Amino acid sequence: MSTNDQSAPEGIAPIDEGMFVEIHGLEQWVTIRGYDRRNPVLLIVHGTGLALSALAPFFAPWEKDFTLVQWDQPGAGATYTRNGAAGMVAVTTSAIVRDGIGVTEFVGRHLGVHKVVILALSGGTIIGLQMVKARPELFAAYVGSGQVVDWARQEAICYQMILQRAQAAGDRGAVRELEQVGPPPYSKVASVAVKAKYANAMTPAEQAELPALLAAMNAPGTDAAYIAKGQPPCDARAVSMATFEKLMGEFAAFDARQLGLKFDVPMFFFQGAHDAHLPTAEVETYQADIDAPQKMIALLPGAGHSAFFLRQEFLRLLNLHVRSLAITRG
Repeated sequence: MSTNDQSAPEGIAPIDEGMFVEIHGLEQWVTIRGYDRRNPVLLIVHGTGLALSALAPFFAPWEKDFTLVQWDQPGAGATYTRNGAAGMVAVTTSAIVRDGIGVTEFVGRHLGVHKVVILALSGGTIIGLQMVKARPELFAAYVGSGQVVDWARQEAICYQMILQRAQAAGDRGAVRELEQVGPPPYSKVASVAVKAKYANAMTPAEQAELPALLAAMNAPGTDAAYIAKGQPPCDARAVSMATFEKLMGEFAAFDARQLGLKFDVPMFFFQGAHDAHLPTAEVETYQADIDAPQKMIALLPGAGHSAFFLRQEFLRLLNLHVRSLAITRG
């Protein structure tokens, strides 16, 4: 059943909203979708410079069990098109963390919830970890996927992994490209992009979800609430790269252990077993080291860096381990 289905059973309260919300002086795009607004709230914090709100139908299988909140961060999606270059001036990791907390506070007021579950993806885990560290009272649980632990160390391990993989496969083109950019650290976004092309390569299981992803991209009609209306066109990839370029120095210096190892919220890590971009072995060690009221790591067989593409298995983990922790009403 879609979130805007008017024939919902009695007592069920679907929600399908998209709105610009002023957060610290900047209008930012927030979408809220779910089968029943009384469900636990799941705030998705994507990689910096990316916006997944326009792919809302891809996440439709999760909407039966969670109210999904998507937020186009400064330097991404409709928040960028609304504000243009002016919205990029103060793009820093700390500013995005502050805005993320502002979005969480707005969602709490708007939906009347005590706490939300935060799902942080890839570079969004740098933001998400700092959000729960700064304001644990706002969050029922943290879920990280494609988790950044120590960016510099994971980048170095990643490079060796993908170079050895290319050599073993006899892929001379890949070997040549990787040897040309050399091992990290990198000062140019173009070098990061070359490494990412191989590190983020989809597994067969992730590729199987591409038709659903493409269908979501082509789905919005003129009345889709999750699409911001009247926005100027932009090159989403170019904007993403420009945002990442502003932040790559901060990312390169990020080490999660510097935040401290004690967390006041349950901590979960749902990792692709074959994640080469942010190698899972480092996440396993980090999970073992932290102190939290509850913690666990689960590996998704067949998944790489885009583990959330395996929507049904990811939802199973969310329902099994996380959903019951969310406090949704006062």
